[in-house]
Amino acid sequence: MGLRIVLTSVHAWPGVHRGAERYVHELSSALQDAGHDVRVLATGAPRRDLQLGVPVRRLTPRGPARHGARGREGVFGLQALVLEGLRRTDVWHATSTGDGAAAAAAGRLRPGLRTVFTDHGFPVRRSREQRGDAGLHARVVGGVDHYVCVSAAAGAYLQSEYGRTADVVPPGVDTAVFRPGPGRASRPVVLYSGDLAESRKGVRTLVEAVARLEGVTLRLAGPGTPDLSGLPTAHVEVLGLVDLAELPRLYREAWVTALPSVAESFGMALSESLACGTPGVARRDGGGPVEVLDEATGVLCGAGVPELTHALAQALTMTPAAADACRERARRWDWRTAVVPALERLYAA
Repeated sequence: MGLRIVLTSVHAWPGVHRGAERYVHELSSALQDAGHDVRVLATGAPRRDLQLGVPVRRLTPRGPARHGARGREGVFGLQALVLEGLRRTDVWHATSTGDGAAAAAAGRLRPGLRTVFTDHGFPVRRSREQRGDAGLHARVVGGVDHYVCVSAAAGAYLQSEYGRTADVVPPGVDTAVFRPGPGRASRPVVLYSGDLAESRKGVRTLVEAVARLEGVTLRLAGPGTPDLSGLPTAHVEVLGLVDLAELPRLYREAWVTALPSVAESFGMALSESLACGTPGVARRDGGGPVEVLDEATGVLCGAGVPELTHALAQALTMTPAAADACRERARRWDWRTAVVPALERLYAA
């Protein structure tokens, strides 16, 4: 028998283009396919619509201007609590801090309600306590039934910093959409898919590294404007924000997908790339990506430009021989055969 599940997020697609927002909608769709009654609550231009076939209700974003996004978190939590606190729902799965605190409060009001919170970052205490929503986060840690981290690396912080054991469930990939196919570029292409403006993502280092590889093109896909000042750019194609429907094609055309970031809680670009049969490169100290790649599906490297250049050169020689291994490894993150069953076990616990 299906469960009645509400997924909440202060932001939602397409208003905000990040992995966490994709997670909400793709998970809701996969849960609905599994026979559950699912709906999504978020903020945005007030309306009701469908995303991937799942009903989404968007509330007007509110909050004190002086507190910015953190103030909005708390207000959205109160809005969600009013709407969902006593509703006949089996599972409240929150994905942002304010609604996570609201879910914890609702769980106390309704002992039969199962509450789950997915953290898409690293729960590092010194960082969290500097944020305006630190008090709300403490309520999440102490109050939800299951605190989900998307990698073991992130879960280790929850244990060491807060003394709570995480349920590790990575985000999924739709292997029916992200799949191998024809179209690999005739000349070597390195793809980066992610935020182009965030410095921790290592875009500048990647531009420098690829410049040292003769005849290799670097494609940069994602939101934001990259800072390429003072760098060689003749080999760079800035694609900007691309439609989700175009991502599988980009992964299939690439010879390698690179994610040279630090403090990366998982690395969806790598799991999606593997699903398309394309190996990856990531930093050895990057966090979650270390858990995505293995020796058959990618290369891990140090922090500097020479190390990244060497890793890319290695990975470029892996394709297309590594395609089957990449595809097989990606199956462990399939939404419908791996991730949803793991979450269903938490929902039932």
